[in-house]
Amino acid sequence: MRKILPAATVCLALASPSFADGWSLGVGTGPFVFGEFAERSSTIVTETGSLTSHTKLSAATRAGGTADIEHSIGSGRFAVRFEASWTRAPMRVKGSGGSGVSFEAGHAGITIFAMPIVFTLNPRGTFRFHLGAGPAYGFYKMTARQGGGVSLPLFEGTRGRWGGTAGGGVEWWLSDRFAVEADANDIVTTSPFRRSDFGTSQFGGLKIPKTHNVHTTLGIRYRM
Repeated sequence: MRKILPAATVCLALASPSFADGWSLGVGTGPFVFGEFAERSSTIVTETGSLTSHTKLSAATRAGGTADIEHSIGSGRFAVRFEASWTRAPMRVKGSGGSGVSFEAGHAGITIFAMPIVFTLNPRGTFRFHLGAGPAYGFYKMTARQGGGVSLPLFEGTRGRWGGTAGGGVEWWLSDRFAVEADANDIVTTSPFRRSDFGTSQFGGLKIPKTHNVHTTLGIRYRM
């Protein structure tokens, strides 16, 4: 909440009274779910065959916050939204299938800015369903655990990556100005990790997929 309020204040400053028509502000919070950041495969050959194990680097599900400013175009069916989201989550290394021993590798502070085009299916309804898609840019700040000892270590510092966002939601308008809004968005960026982060001896069997940030939020929207 301490981060949502300053972001909402900035949005209010941007939307001056002379341009208030068609503008709305939204804030929300909810669980952020992350995909795999990296995966390393190791094959052990024995007299009876072989066994392949997988070690995965991922972030734990944590609550995050969002704030946005949106401007409707024309009849209100289309709108442009500028949105910021943020969270801080532990980074963990897990064994095969996610059922093995889990080691904490550090923490990730993730901040993402996105600018989707929003299409509302029924702009005059009490319950208004919308879809959205557009570009996104994420900042990944990694803080490694002191002492190391994990096979998929974190880099130290902040890296920015381009990507895109797509999703949808529903707004329940309680009055002309206030609505309750539920959203689900998948933000995909190129990975903040590089192969060199894991050492030259571990290049074999290493996968670094694109990074998924799935945001599910519940919040309010205020139309000026």
